[in-house]
Amino acid sequence: MQKKERNYSIDFLRGIASLCIILIHTAWWSGTSYLPAEFSNATLLIDVPVFIFISGMSFNYVNSIVKNLKSLLLQWKKWIYFLIFYTLILITFFYEQFHISDIFSWIVYVFPHSNNIEVVSGSIWFMMMYIEVTIICSIIICIVNKYCKKERKKTFSIIMGIILFIFLYCSTNNNFLFINSTLSFYSLIYLLGYILYNYKIKNFKDLFKLELINFLVLLVTFYSFKLGIKNIQGIKFPPSLAYLPFSMISIILFWYLKDHLNIKRNNKIVYIGKNAIFYYFAQGVSSSFIYYVYPFIPFNNIALKFICMLICNIICTTIGAIFLDKTYCFFNKKIKITFENIKFIEKHK
Repeated sequence: MQKKERNYSIDFLRGIASLCIILIHTAWWSGTSYLPAEFSNATLLIDVPVFIFISGMSFNYVNSIVKNLKSLLLQWKKWIYFLIFYTLILITFFYEQFHISDIFSWIVYVFPHSNNIEVVSGSIWFMMMYIEVTIICSIIICIVNKYCKKERKKTFSIIMGIILFIFLYCSTNNNFLFINSTLSFYSLIYLLGYILYNYKIKNFKDLFKLELINFLVLLVTFYSFKLGIKNIQGIKFPPSLAYLPFSMISIILFWYLKDHLNIKRNNKIVYIGKNAIFYYFAQGVSSSFIYYVYPFIPFNNIALKFICMLICNIICTTIGAIFLDKTYCFFNKKIKITFENIKFIEKHK
């Protein structure tokens, strides 16, 4: 299969999604003490489903189970690297909450004990879900591409129909074998991203039509289940039927934007998108520490207070992410050079 040229619009959109995660965690952790529930729920408009959708689109550049597993391994190495600093921060500021036995659980994204850096443990559920969805969907895609070349569209339609059925079944608080509503929902979104990458919404008029249809479906769904803006968080954990049309609002928008943005390589948002994993790790620490900042904000106006907290969180997260990225690359390069020197010495003994 011919290698696709990199689409920097996807990196840009991933960067926007990363900033939206910071927005969400500013509103949903420290922000719950002073923000109205309606606003906090509204921030969930661009959330995890968009990340999974973008990951599905990005698989078009990989189309390989082995390469995907290597990518997951690289992310895990970055997680281990992040844990070094996470452990140092915990020992330095919250030593009484540190349990040395927890380190072995942290390595596999499990947090047996809570601590004051709570956003890290509270948001890391994404990593295990992402690993499961990525492995399952990459296997499905590669099998379809290899054995169903002439009927790929039909095969993908059948598979997505089955996954949708499983999701509807699981959303009634039942599990289907080892699959739950979270795994089936995000697998559906991942495959949707992979398929829709090769199609595009031609113009804004078509975008408006799709969004309008989806919005009508959303209204009917919310009315049928007697839901409102305050219920978004509830239908997200675990994903329910109503969460699908709500998620599609941002997914349709990002689907449109990936073909209508003219993004240059040196764009700063592109940098965020390329280093989204470090931004995700860093925001966990930053979003936890702003708990100690917001009580000292002099503004009584909740809008001004939230803007200050958001700016503070973005700045701290960016500093942390850049630090992780630069130091990781530095040590990775040093280790690589060291191994090359060792091999050279052994070869010329």
